[in-house]
Amino acid sequence: MITYWVLWEKFHSPALAGFEVISHWVPFLFFSVYFGGLADRFDCRRVIQAAQALFMLVSALWGVLLLTGTLQIWHACVLLVLHGLAGSLWGPGEQLMLHDFVGDEDLGSAVRLNATFRSLGVLFGPVIGSALLLGLGPTAGIFVNIAFYLPLTIFLFRTRFTGHTRDGGIVKHERVGLVTSLRVLRTIRANTTLSA
Repeated sequence: MITYWVLWEKFHSPALAGFEVISHWVPFLFFSVYFGGLADRFDCRRVIQAAQALFMLVSALWGVLLLTGTLQIWHACVLLVLHGLAGSLWGPGEQLMLHDFVGDEDLGSAVRLNATFRSLGVLFGPVIGSALLLGLGPTAGIFVNIAFYLPLTIFLFRTRFTGHTRDGGIVKHERVGLVTSLRVLRTIRANTTLSA
């Protein structure tokens, strides 16, 4: 919210406003399967923490650029893409962690609860961003934004769940490719909980 407002105030560019949306979602489209493969092969706590670190780095860089008054369009484009990459890196690891926390029996309820809270985050995230923007200003608000990533990052150092503990550890899977992805979609189609 803060960065979108700053970019509009500084550049008044409809093209940049469109790029903000594209740069957020295109990494999900192109990299989710690959990042899912990373989550399958590595400790999901560390994958999510890498995404969290990237989110914090991006916020810190926004803050420095705003503080120094040196923000340019190319800076914004790079930071927006990095933010989108962080989100797409986080997603698959989060899903594996969800299964690890609750197991097969309660997975449907956990997925619904997680989706509800994700929707609430989409709804209230801009509200919190607006409050930071109005209460602290864009520069201080973006630095405070970094603190929102710390609780999960610290929690992931403390939890025993890796995203793989219910499977008995990390299993070496075949490389993820288009054919493998299509096989997974066929398997999911048969699962009424996931396909509904």
